[in-house]
Amino acid sequence: MNDTLRIPQRRCLAAMISSAVVAVCVCIGVTMNLTTLYDVNFDHMGLRTFCMFTVNSNILCGITMLMTLPYTIDGLRTRNFYLPDWMVDLLFAGVTSVGLTFLISLCILAPVKGFVLIFTGSRFFLHGVCPVLAMIAFCFFITSHVIPLRESLFALIPVMLYAMVYYFMVEILGPDNGGWDDFYGFLTRIPSWISMISFMPLTFGIATVLRLLHNRTCRRLTLTEAAQ
Repeated sequence: MNDTLRIPQRRCLAAMISSAVVAVCVCIGVTMNLTTLYDVNFDHMGLRTFCMFTVNSNILCGITMLMTLPYTIDGLRTRNFYLPDWMVDLLFAGVTSVGLTFLISLCILAPVKGFVLIFTGSRFFLHGVCPVLAMIAFCFFITSHVIPLRESLFALIPVMLYAMVYYFMVEILGPDNGGWDDFYGFLTRIPSWISMISFMPLTFGIATVLRLLHNRTCRRLTLTEAAQ
């Protein structure tokens, strides 16, 4: 799809600012984890922080947001805002991943460990600010073109890959053989079959909501442009 979409400069400005803020906040959150060698409440600090889906999903989202910045700047200059299809899919995958991070943090981790613990320190950025701002930017500001349903499958790939790695490292390899302990508790604290049958549908549901909101904004802008 090669058509460009003329959008108000203020929307391009919002896209540029939100993309930059997400990228900066990801850097802050990850750096805080890397420089915190010990945390009484969390085992995976320092270099071990890269074992966590929270960190990996935010890095993916931060990189994709950073990649959109030149396009938002060009859109601010010309009002012809366009992202390549592959970049939209990559951005969609990153935002869906942090959407899952936010939902799990809010609905599962926070009720168990406490909202203050889950949404303070580096978690303030990685569990809260980055996911929420990324979803807002993707749904309402970074709207290059309509995303077809089939491209929702791309949004599932990061979660699927991490789930496979996590299962191998925890269930097959195990901590005694150099693997991971079940730090999320999705294989030992609850029956593993529940995690296996629930997370991909949940991820697809998040992707569907994000895609519908993104497409609705894009169509509204297209109608506005046609009326001018």
